[in-house]
Amino acid sequence: MDFRRIEGIFLIVFVILDIFLGWSMSQNQRVYLSASTSSTGPQIAQQIKRDDIALPKLNGKETQGHYDAAQTNTQLSANYQTVANTGDLKVNISSSNGYQVLSASLNSPLRLRRKGVVSQLKNYVENPNNVLFGKDYVYSPELSGNGSYVFVQQTAGKRIVMDERANLTLNVSEGRLTSYRQSYVGHMIPMDNQQALMSDKEAIYTLYQSNEIVDSSRVLWVKLGYTWLLTTKGSQVFTPTWSVGIESKNSKNVTIKRVNAITQAVMKTH
Repeated sequence: MDFRRIEGIFLIVFVILDIFLGWSMSQNQRVYLSASTSSTGPQIAQQIKRDDIALPKLNGKETQGHYDAAQTNTQLSANYQTVANTGDLKVNISSSNGYQVLSASLNSPLRLRRKGVVSQLKNYVENPNNVLFGKDYVYSPELSGNGSYVFVQQTAGKRIVMDERANLTLNVSEGRLTSYRQSYVGHMIPMDNQQALMSDKEAIYTLYQSNEIVDSSRVLWVKLGYTWLLTTKGSQVFTPTWSVGIESKNSKNVTIKRVNAITQAVMKTH
């Protein structure tokens, strides 16, 4: 693709992103005002304690980040024969919401030793005959559970993408690896300069004041990563996001809430 076309695509992406963020910020203005003017940090902390909400240790430090863009890619469909030709997998490629999904079933489920299951799965993932681009994924204990072992994509050697568009889920049943589902994001390019990001503590306060954390619940973990924001003109835009795992003390069900770390807006689950 020539430089002028790339430049044109990203110019369009910038314009649409500006419009989207303007709309998003206007929709969330009431949340910003309540979070910044109605209560101070110590007051919010007292309210959270009063409502019997348990929090993990939070450092409250601000970091920096930027919006990233990645062109919609077809690398899974272009390379799936690498794993399909081994004869060990039944592979299917599908599309979902503008991105590709590779579904693979093991013809002979792989028996796993009881000890060190995660290490065994890591070795499986890193074998290029088993999983495409396996070394681009890192294990996420926060997203894993109930026989599903989730690996999230790491781009540019550092940026974690905590999104369904860039993860690998391995399914284990009765001590055997039976199948996996994979999605993959191509090279991500920074769209702007570094910006200040809200802290983990500010993300929790925003969720609390937006009524996204109910009484008598427990915040299990808070992780910063990139999640999908919008797709336009063949490019996907990702934003730094605080993902928060919240458990109901009564039901033990875990839900994941997200906050845009740049705009401080609560994001809808997609």
